[in-house]
Amino acid sequence: MSEVQQELIHLFDGLRAMTLSGRRSEKWRRYPPDILPAFIAEMDFPVAEPVIDAVRTHLTEGGDLGYAYVYTTDAPVQRSFAAWAHESWGWRVEPEKVVLFPDTMRVMEVALERFTEPGDAVVVDVPAYPPYFEAIAAAGRQVVSQPMRLRGGRWRLDLEGLARAFRAGAAAYFLCNPHNPTGRVLTREELREVLALAAEFRVAVFSDEVHAPLTHPGHRHVPLGSLPEAARVPTVTAASASKGWNLSGLKCAMAVAGRPEDHDRLMEMRPRERDGVGILGVSASEAAFTRGGPWLRTLRHYLHGSRQVLAELLESFGPDLVLVPPEASYLAWLDGRRLAERLGTDDLAEFFLSRGKVAVSDGREYGSEGFVRLNFGTSQRLLEEMVRRMEKAVREEVPESDGADPAPPRSIPGYPAPVCGSYRPADSEEFSR
Repeated sequence: MSEVQQELIHLFDGLRAMTLSGRRSEKWRRYPPDILPAFIAEMDFPVAEPVIDAVRTHLTEGGDLGYAYVYTTDAPVQRSFAAWAHESWGWRVEPEKVVLFPDTMRVMEVALERFTEPGDAVVVDVPAYPPYFEAIAAAGRQVVSQPMRLRGGRWRLDLEGLARAFRAGAAAYFLCNPHNPTGRVLTREELREVLALAAEFRVAVFSDEVHAPLTHPGHRHVPLGSLPEAARVPTVTAASASKGWNLSGLKCAMAVAGRPEDHDRLMEMRPRERDGVGILGVSASEAAFTRGGPWLRTLRHYLHGSRQVLAELLESFGPDLVLVPPEASYLAWLDGRRLAERLGTDDLAEFFLSRGKVAVSDGREYGSEGFVRLNFGTSQRLLEEMVRRMEKAVREEVPESDGADPAPPRSIPGYPAPVCGSYRPADSEEFSR
């Protein structure tokens, strides 16, 4: 590991609630100072230096803060995304076919408007990113929830159920890969099966791939549009540097339609539908794709270690709170159905908020009662404090808990050694805000 990477890891590991509380983002502003936030999907890590440099240069060389020009077919950000997609995934994208949007949800919404009609059925894998439900309903379409299945220790698409939903007359399918909230990375074979079904039943596929830069070792992202089978069905892929480089507030995403006719159809959108791209987001995204590789590799290494730390800490809950390790990103989907039953609550998120002072996302928002989503995109020290708070809340509420006593983190096969040391009892000053 290079000195630069070691320095980055030191910065990541050095994050403290006291300093993070000065941030102005929703993550650190929504709740009172005694709450540790692990809900919204943004990381706490310092932004990559190449991105900071790009924003600084943009401001000092003219101070241009006007509207971003999104009607280009040859902007540097389009070329940089196309080059990065080819280098990272072998996906050949024509830069002039990369269409800029403010965020990936806007891409999904516009695709919905352009490729479906009011009243059409749209299939969504459950659990699902909550805005999917809202967007489909707001567009006057019908949500068809398709439960994912836990098989062989992995969250999987129910392809038989998907076939039934498509056969029943669905017009479109919202695919999320890597999946939010389970963290599942679909294989090439699974994606080919999805495309085969879509072709058979003439279903458009809209693929949200915003978490794609953050795959964990042993897993490789395959863009839907990179597969030859995608030429048989209408497809639109949504991508962005926002999650990989933590740039969500700068508002810049990319849409790539599959076939030429799909691109033409997408471009029939009303001008206002693509407004809102941030001019600083364009500069930051270009820098991320062209010069942000070393930072991203270090981040992925750190997150992989954090995934180990989380798995080890959750062992203290036994079967009460179960993690299927995510294959990408920094979101942990925790099965707390047994715990919710023992506690006599249908709102685990509220329990952990009020009793443990940790803010996690309620699984009901994702269509799955008894689950919670925990964001581990922070320092491993803070992550440990979050889980210890949650554990303490449970033990105080259910003293006869049969979970194992807390133990120092140990090695788990398939995971790297933790970046940080073993957990130490927290002191009030370190975690006060």
